[in-house]
Order: sequence, then C-alpha cells, then structure tokens
Amino acid sequence: MPKVFFLGCNHDQVPYLIAAKKLGFIVIGTDRNPEAPGAPLCDEFYPTGYTDINKLKEIADTVGWSEEDKVFTAAAHFAYEGAANLAERMSLKFLSKKSVDICLDKTKFYSILDKHGIPVPPTRLYKEKVSTSLDNNKIYYLKSDYGKSPNYCYRITDGNIPVLPMGKDAFYRHNFVIQEEIKGVHYRLNLYADQAAVFMKFSDVSSVPIYAMGPGHAIMVGKLKKMLNVLGAENMLAKFDLIVNERKWYVIDIGLDPPMRLNLLCQHLGFDLPYAYTRYYLLNDPDALPCWDDICKPVVIKGTPQQGIEFIHVG
Repeated sequence: MPKVFFLGCNHDQVPYLIAAKKLGFIVIGTDRNPEAPGAPLCDEFYPTGYTDINKLKEIADTVGWSEEDKVFTAAAHFAYEGAANLAERMSLKFLSKKSVDICLDKTKFYSILDKHGIPVPPTRLYKEKVSTSLDNNKIYYLKSDYGKSPNYCYRITDGNIPVLPMGKDAFYRHNFVIQEEIKGVHYRLNLYADQAAVFMKFSDVSSVPIYAMGPGHAIMVGKLKKMLNVLGAENMLAKFDLIVNERKWYVIDIGLDPPMRLNLLCQHLGFDLPYAYTRYYLLNDPDALPCWDDICKPVVIKGTPQQGIEFIHVG
C-alpha cells in the first residue's frame, strides 16, 4: 500500500487525514501535540512539529519510501517548508524548497510577480535610515518578510514608523517592506484543476462567491496560472488576495494552506472538499474537485469557524 507522510494532525487537518485513509494510504503522521486529535487515526504517529525540519528528516529516514508515496499537509503556511524539505530528502514529488520560499517570502513573491508582469502595490524594502520619508497624504502597510497577518503588519496613517521588533523569528527573518495602501474591491481567488473560484470580500469575515472579478478577469487568471506553472505549483490549491479598482488590479498575497472560504461554501452545499482535494492531490484526479460554475451560489458567508458561521442567501 502507498504511504503518505502527513504533517499536522490537529482538528482542521483530521478530515484530510481521514480522506487519505479512505483512499488506501498508510498514514505516517506528525504533530507537535502528542495528543493531537488525528494521532489515533495514523498508522504511525510522531509528536514532532512541522517546523522541526531536522527531526522530521530523522523520522523520514526510518521509513522506507517508494515513488508512489507522497508528502502531504493541510496545515498552516509554514508547514510547506517542512513538507518541501521532506520531499527532497525522500526524492518524492512536491513543491521545491525554492518555490515554497518564494510563496512565503514577500520580497521574493513580489519580485516574481513583477517578473511576470503581475501588478502589485508600490512596494519597497524598509531601510531604517532611508525609508522614513513617507507621504503623509498616503496610507502604508509595513510588513515583515515572512509575516502572516496580524504578525508584524502595521498600518501607517501619519508617516510615523512604530517601534519594530529587535530580534528575528520565523515571521521576521531579514526585512520589512513598505507597501502603499490601494483603494478598491478585495477578492480571494482560488486556483485549482483549471478552475478559478472567486470570493468578493466585504471584510475579513464576510464574503460572497462570484463568477468573475470584472473586466480583465481572464487576463488576471491566465497570468497567475502561468506563474504557478513556473513555480511547479500547478497541481496545488493556491489562493491569492487581490485588490481591483477602476484603473488596475493588484496581487497582495498568496497562500498554499487550505482555503477557508471555499471550504465553508462547500460545507454549506454538502460537498466534501477535504476528501476531494486529498483525492485530487494524492491520486492526481482533477475531476474530484468541484466545478466553480456548479457551486458558485448567491450566499453571503459571514463569520469564522472559531466564532461561528452564518450563511445569508441573496437574490
């Protein structure tokens, strides 16, 4: 039977773990919590976090791997660093360490967007002695290179830079960047299996599925798909944050972890997205994932899994 090295066995990852078991995979699971809810479901379990790359490699070295085996994670963004390192160690197919780092590091991500003609808001590296001359009529965001909001993300409205962390950590490794705030409509775009699933965001906790982001939608999607191909991420379920206004569209961020809004919509419609995505990834079955035209329904998704979800039908 094929094996899957499964990183992260917390509550959010359990549906994907169950799916892997249903598909006939032997699950080698890891989580820093020795009592993780998914631990009893694994064929083998190791209490190791997905950021402890050296320990993960030691575990991998004790298991025999074949070409049909996989590395999988449905955990947070940084889990993909561990997964990429493991895949390289075991000679298994996955995103390269370089590609994962581009997706994690804002400076590298914005650079590759620019290389492929994909607009981003005016952005520059923050250098303490030369970057303090800001336009008081503009609003800026000061972001750490590996930060995921709200980690080290500051909104600057008066030109004054707040006191920044003195030490480095996983979220702040080398640099901060300064980025001008762009006015416009915020969208979440999920790309998977030649589908483009779009959510218009009213706020961080309220959104509605729509078919397209307006004029230029096909161009935006085409450019982002080409970039994913360059990264070797065409078989992942990638998500992008964009801002679109009457003049231009801009890409703000990328995510590789499972999409919350798409998952909530699928739950509401009775579609098992974790099983579909696990089948898509582990068995290379694009037909397992939903067609966006079939599930794009007029319903406002309000709330978060932690605070509770409300679905408001419109139209």
